[in-house]
Amino acid sequence: MYPVWYGRPMTSAPSTLEGAVRALKAKAIDRYAAAVVDGAERALADPHNPLRLNFFSTAMRMLFEHVMDRLAPADQVKAAPWFKSERDNGEPTRWQRAVFAIQGGLSETFVRHTLHVDPMPLRRQLLGAIGQASKHIHGRADTIIRDPSEQDAVAMATVTAMAAFLDTLRGCRDAVLEPIAEALDAAAVDALLSETIMEVDELATHHSLDEVYVDEVRVAAIGAATITYLASGSIDVTLQWGSNSDVRRGDGAELDQNFPFECEFELPLDDLWDLHLAEPVYRVDTSEWTDATQPDDDDWMPISKEQNG
Repeated sequence: MYPVWYGRPMTSAPSTLEGAVRALKAKAIDRYAAAVVDGAERALADPHNPLRLNFFSTAMRMLFEHVMDRLAPADQVKAAPWFKSERDNGEPTRWQRAVFAIQGGLSETFVRHTLHVDPMPLRRQLLGAIGQASKHIHGRADTIIRDPSEQDAVAMATVTAMAAFLDTLRGCRDAVLEPIAEALDAAAVDALLSETIMEVDELATHHSLDEVYVDEVRVAAIGAATITYLASGSIDVTLQWGSNSDVRRGDGAELDQNFPFECEFELPLDDLWDLHLAEPVYRVDTSEWTDATQPDDDDWMPISKEQNG
């Protein structure tokens, strides 16, 4: 499953630690990440706890590792064209995983000169802050910071770095999407118009697609060799039971319905804007209709093989 941005980025940098943590939660990539930030916020809530920074740092390290696991799996990083082993065991470094989380297999030259995104300073800021936070995960008698103002300074640097990093993830994806957004809207519509929608076809004898509304198109994932776009919206359909002549005689029926849909496109990174290479895969959610038309438990009884003859 692709990461789903749980919230929206804030438009300006908060001036207080409390505001910065709230803003970071709004940028979380999923509900688990938001829950981890909530835990970090709770750790900071007690200024009299001498281990306040240690508990906060543990939560932030968890957040970083979760983001890396979701957006930069080690096997994907190693498959990226730009990857070169820098460790004896061949595993990617923390730096390389941070690079992949932002740009996948896209080259640094492409990201800088075509997308006009420069993630280098933010990667340095993030890894420096996470490294600093890691020092406070395992408290020692001579390393615990007890002064609340010093604790706040370290926490603010960590939160700020992570928030900027998540903004850069979005920024890179938005930059990829911008030149192609309108075409993707059209491609999503064309894909639905040109195919029989099996999920809808199962609901009635016939169906016709009347209208397609594309609400959003986003970059769902940037992998080692491919990029995945996701279009979502809704469709208006007419469900028909019986033939056209049945409907005219009053023996059939028609009903207009609206269903949400998603349409997925995967393209190679070396030609990430050529929609002719894409094979759209779409999903239409008819669960609301099927749930509403299920018989009540009191009215339904399974038929045994013997009863069925």
